[in-house]
Amino acid sequence: MARQLARGMGSSFKDCDCAKPTRCPRPYSIRFRDALGKQREESGYGTQDDTIERLTQLYAEKKTTAPSVAAARRELGQLTVEEYAKQWRPRQRRMTDYSTGEHVDSSINVHIVPRLGARKLNSVTPMVVERFLDEMEGDGVGRGNQVNIFRVLKTILRTRTPREPWSTIR
Repeated sequence: MARQLARGMGSSFKDCDCAKPTRCPRPYSIRFRDALGKQREESGYGTQDDTIERLTQLYAEKKTTAPSVAAARRELGQLTVEEYAKQWRPRQRRMTDYSTGEHVDSSINVHIVPRLGARKLNSVTPMVVERFLDEMEGDGVGRGNQVNIFRVLKTILRTRTPREPWSTIR
């Protein structure tokens, strides 16, 4: 695999001051601009080849995204989680009002909106979701409830648009 990146693909680096960074055990990080033009960083790559592979993948996705789709993502990304959740909920026809719908509404109103409601959609990253889960655990929310709340949050974020930073959440 070639070790050079084309201009505009992003950069790969280690966040350390070692004399020989290539032999340092710290993970590599990448910095790039997503399809919306926002600068992003990801870390945790073991080798430089892994970073180049990921940057190549991101660049290909960015190039294949239609301008109209990018514009729609940019517009949706400016909504807060609370605003989008209010728009999202009525579109969920599969949920019955007497059972699942009440649980979903409760998850949104009691846990998701108070903790993440003011955040813009395009600022929700896997790290933000991880902190959200840690906060719930710290507040004494049971493991089963955490799983159910996480499923609701994941569904809300995934229905927005695929291939956003949170689409890597499993």
